[in-house]
Amino acid sequence: MHTSRLLSLLVICTALFSAGCQTSPKTPEKENLSKAEVIERQTQIVDMSKLALDKLYAENPAAKAEIESAPGYAVFRISTVNALVLVEAHGKGIVVEKKNGKSTYMLTARAGTGPGVGYQELYQIFVFKNETSLAQFKVGDSAGGDVSASATLGTSGKQYSFNPYITVYQISEKGFAVQANWGGTVYLVDPNLN
Repeated sequence: MHTSRLLSLLVICTALFSAGCQTSPKTPEKENLSKAEVIERQTQIVDMSKLALDKLYAENPAAKAEIESAPGYAVFRISTVNALVLVEAHGKGIVVEKKNGKSTYMLTARAGTGPGVGYQELYQIFVFKNETSLAQFKVGDSAGGDVSASATLGTSGKQYSFNPYITVYQISEKGFAVQANWGGTVYLVDPNLN
């Protein structure tokens, strides 16, 4: 019994220490890309977005009407690693504003904690139910964020945003994870593609 409590305390302390040591992602550096390289990278992200939406609609046909009626949406391709009590993820994506047809290319990073193990490559699709949630996500064309909690068993799951005006869909491309975690995710405007 005493050993069990000590082990539990050790796990909690490790999680808190690890979460405290994590730093927020740095602003991405500007690369010296040619116009052709910028267009190529933008095209790759747009193609990824179309593929992710097709997969979402195949799994959840009702999502298509939800996205079509929304003021905007975002699609990200993310690689995530969950190693015991630490969670880290990185990815690229696009935010589409339907009112003006503007596309903003973004980068994302997540740091968190929670029990689990696994590696996944997945698509994360945000549906913004009103203009305010879209504006808050983008934070003036520079950065955004969404503090979220998720629980995933297997290759797919639903992620819940603390903002009730954002719906988040998650579709696994490959990998497997058993996890329950919480943390903060930052979304930064890609200085090379906008």
